[in-house]
Amino acid sequence: MLPEAKMIRSEMVLREMALTSDVKLTKKSLVRWLALSLGLISPKESRDSLLAVLEVLISAHFANEQLTTKQIIERATSEKPLDEKTVYYHLQRLVNSGLITRNKGMYYFGDDTEKDLGKVIKNVYGQKFESAFRNIEEAFESLKQK
Repeated sequence: MLPEAKMIRSEMVLREMALTSDVKLTKKSLVRWLALSLGLISPKESRDSLLAVLEVLISAHFANEQLTTKQIIERATSEKPLDEKTVYYHLQRLVNSGLITRNKGMYYFGDDTEKDLGKVIKNVYGQKFESAFRNIEEAFESLKQK
């Protein structure tokens, strides 16, 4: 039996979703839509803490800021108190997914060279999808030879 769990490098969920006019009405609904679309949360899941962290990171990106963990916690908890461990957990998940980078205690999207956030996300997901499809194609070629 193959050690399947050890073979998984990462998982990618990308949902094609309708971007309706009511979603565009508020910042919160757009952040939730993005989290759902990028597979960061599941449908009918609230994950308000992740949404708060994501909103802070997106706002910081648009303001051309890199934030420390402390700054993220302060900003994410400005409306609703969040457990610090929960914020650390979400930051680590986002780092592990490749969406954000932590360097010298600062967090930012991508590698901090691309300023267009849509392109940053597309590059992150695109690289992972390309790698996955290369392996799938290789598996089919190996299968064809069996």
